[in-house]
Amino acid sequence: MRFSARPSNIKYSSRYLWWVVVLLTLASTLSFIDRQILNVMIGPIKRDLGGLSDTEISLIIGLAFSLIYTIVTVPLARLADHRSRRNIIAAGIFGWSAMTALAGMANTYWQLFAARMGVGVGEAALGPASASLLADFFETHRLPLMYGIVGTAPFIGTGLASIVGGPLIDYLEAQPNFVLPVFGEMFSWQTVLIVVGLPGLLVAALMFTIGEPKRRGVQSESKSGFPVREVFAFIRGRARYFTMHFVAYLCLSIQGFAFLTWIVEFFVRKHGWTRTEIGLSYGFIALIVGIMGSVGAGFYAGRLIGKGRGDSPMRITFYGTLVLGPLAVLMPLLDDAYVALALVVPITFFMAVPPGLSNAALQAISPNQMRSQIIAFYLICVSFLSYLFAPLIIGLMNDYVFGSEDAIGLSLSTLAVLNYSIAAVCLGLSLKPLRKALAQAREWQQV
Repeated sequence: MRFSARPSNIKYSSRYLWWVVVLLTLASTLSFIDRQILNVMIGPIKRDLGGLSDTEISLIIGLAFSLIYTIVTVPLARLADHRSRRNIIAAGIFGWSAMTALAGMANTYWQLFAARMGVGVGEAALGPASASLLADFFETHRLPLMYGIVGTAPFIGTGLASIVGGPLIDYLEAQPNFVLPVFGEMFSWQTVLIVVGLPGLLVAALMFTIGEPKRRGVQSESKSGFPVREVFAFIRGRARYFTMHFVAYLCLSIQGFAFLTWIVEFFVRKHGWTRTEIGLSYGFIALIVGIMGSVGAGFYAGRLIGKGRGDSPMRITFYGTLVLGPLAVLMPLLDDAYVALALVVPITFFMAVPPGLSNAALQAISPNQMRSQIIAFYLICVSFLSYLFAPLIIGLMNDYVFGSEDAIGLSLSTLAVLNYSIAAVCLGLSLKPLRKALAQAREWQQV
């Protein structure tokens, strides 16, 4: 398989480029709000749907979303590698926003399960297309910062979901249920889902304020891009790096999503806080510290790449994980709620470091018309499993290992030991094969 590069000379104004980044960050933020909003309403949903177990609510949060998300990710990524990525993203935003609002109409476990599957279909359109789009708007040394900015979305989304969702659910719980024409009486969490789903329809329309950039470094003359077999051949040719990268980020992602899913419920159950108290506290931590970690890591990695340190995305992630692991193990075991909350600050900072750096590393070694598909395979191997297992593992450990909902701290700490140990080893082993893959990329880019 031979590659050749055809760079683009198109120039965009700084204002236009920043608008692209802001809009993609906004879209990604909405996706995480819609994805994570259930986390601040676990108690009310369990009660109103007939007394669900932690395992059952975990399946709605994880399996329902990730199952269809995974099935449609690769087909949508193949479209994104040769069709308008802007249009694909706009359609996805409209789809997941409508399905989130529709989830607010669910009155049974399986209706909510089905609506969450619909959210997964829409959100599968965003990740691969967004990563590919940015790679055609920005030079290589600027990409880590841009991915870092977009990578703040999980923390902005989680922060806003906590800040707004926690107090809102507490307020609605204290009020009589709303009654809507046709749909009848609405539970508190149903009202919240409708409120957070509708703004996405406006963001979908705003996507049409940006254009589709010319693809830079196109290596396939076919309008449909590379066949899947060539994408697999490319991955096999760099098997050691992709294996270490995917396993490391799988562990980081499982632990990260377990933390984001259960942190509100952890403080409610173990420390007796209200959802408003922990929602506001963690919401502002996620907003401020999460943004600092993601943008700071992207900025620093970009500077190192500009100096010829191409492996800096994975190296920075490796060092951050060495610090993060012990903190994440200790925090859930503390009896003092305020000391635990203080440790949540550095945990959130270092959790925010890896996401944007992953995209920067993968895009740097991938040909243009493989980029969305490479991200899609990454999402299947990492995001599907983490979305599925992160909420579920904690629920299973609470229900069947420790036998108590109040053991949530032990579950989080035990999982952190396993995930961060494996991730640190794999990240350290990824550095040498990453440098080799970058050298291979430079060779075909110069042809």
